[in-house]
Amino acid sequence: MNQGPSGGSPIYGDGAGHDVQEKVQQFAQDASAQLEQARMLFEDVGERVNTFIRERPGAALLGAVALGYVVGKIASKAGR
Repeated sequence: MNQGPSGGSPIYGDGAGHDVQEKVQQFAQDASAQLEQARMLFEDVGERVNTFIRERPGAALLGAVALGYVVGKIASKAGR
């Protein structure tokens, strides 16, 4: 079996495989925490939007029509 230059693991060398595994685990934990924060943020935004729509349905409808108009204008210019 081929060994590294110092006689350690053939792929990672001495202890490097363990270091990589620790870094991957730390990355996974950090990513999980960030995803949870993003989920909570989007949940909060969703609740605020629902509250706004319930309290001001006319304004919400007018905003949706205006947004649709703007998106339509942008899409029609992009298609030329």
